Amino acid sequence: MDVGAVGEFRSKVVELARRAVNAAPRCVNEESTKMFLVIPMISLLGYDHMDPNEVFPEHHCDFSEKYKNRVDYAIFKSGEPVIAIESKPAGAPSLKDDRGQLRSYFNAARTVKMGVLTDGLVWEFYADSDEPNMMDANPFLRFDLSEVAKGKVDDSALEGLHSLSKSVFDPENIGAEAKRKHIYNSVLSQVATIFADPPEEFARPLLRKAGIGHINQKALDEYRPVIQAAFREFINRQILHRLDLPKPDQAVPATAAEPPAPMPAPADAIVTTERELEVFKWVQQRLAFLVRDDALFAEIKSVDYRDYQGKFVVFYKMERKGRIFEFIESKVAPGYRFIFPEDSGLAQGDITVQSLVEIDAPLIASFKARVAAISKASTPQSGAA
Repeated sequence: MDVGAVGEFRSKVVELARRAVNAAPRCVNEESTKMFLVIPMISLLGYDHMDPNEVFPEHHCDFSEKYKNRVDYAIFKSGEPVIAIESKPAGAPSLKDDRGQLRSYFNAARTVKMGVLTDGLVWEFYADSDEPNMMDANPFLRFDLSEVAKGKVDDSALEGLHSLSKSVFDPENIGAEAKRKHIYNSVLSQVATIFADPPEEFARPLLRKAGIGHINQKALDEYRPVIQAAFREFINRQILHRLDLPKPDQAVPATAAEPPAPMPAPADAIVTTERELEVFKWVQQRLAFLVRDDALFAEIKSVDYRDYQGKFVVFYKMERKGRIFEFIESKVAPGYRFIFPEDSGLAQGDITVQSLVEIDAPLIASFKARVAAISKASTPQSGAA
């Protein structure tokens, strides 16, 4: 998917997720779950639920008259079922116990290449990556709309979901794709384990390449935190490189013209502290995590700061119109004090928090508001001379 397509599909998925989360409490049985949660996802993927030649409800495929196999929806291609969907009531305690029915249908319908198990919010996608027409024990893709509604969806999962849409779904290759996805997930899990606690067999060769000759157990224990810190720094640098952001000690002048801001105190009286730079660097990285819209993501590079005597201002493009917040550093009081503008969603703009993650909601709200306001101001009005 190109960047534009990813952004458009992400927006549609997030919108659907938010509607689904709002509707879920009223989906108290399987029928309401199908109508308000399952069918919208089928439609999002491009399948026409009003066409029985494409989406057929309560479809059956039986081994014999004695053993009946039925699924809630079968999606057809070229006259044959290729996707089987089994639905459970919203909020079902566990989908794991309901895989048997889907597996039986999957095995009976020789043309089916993908099985889907869902309660309308959690979606599990299965293929036959190990043996033809034998549904895998574990899903190759799992999608939780409750998390997506909060903006928590990575590009890999998004591309995986898009690959199942009508325009691109290939039944003959889904098994191989599922196998690659299983391997990808396994490798990702191993990387996360190494990142959290570098094992000896990984740390030793890394330290040798770093120029350490004799590596005993004491050296391993001593340098393991160094390896972990290097991992974290590498990821931070990758984020900054992706955003094309300056390093925290390099301020970028605002590009748009605006009325001059109040003159700061003399330069020799202002010292940008490590704590202020910590806040600025954290804001850059946190916005990269919170923003899910590609156009908005591109604007993060225009976030800048200016230091004054007694306050540290973080803004978008224009210091006055684009002010995101003011950070007030205390020499004695613990925590972080911020002053956010009125449209940040806070009842009281002046807040003190103990952890920076506590300002996620006002931070993203204020950033979006500043981008929208400045973009609107810079767009020529229709009919203008």
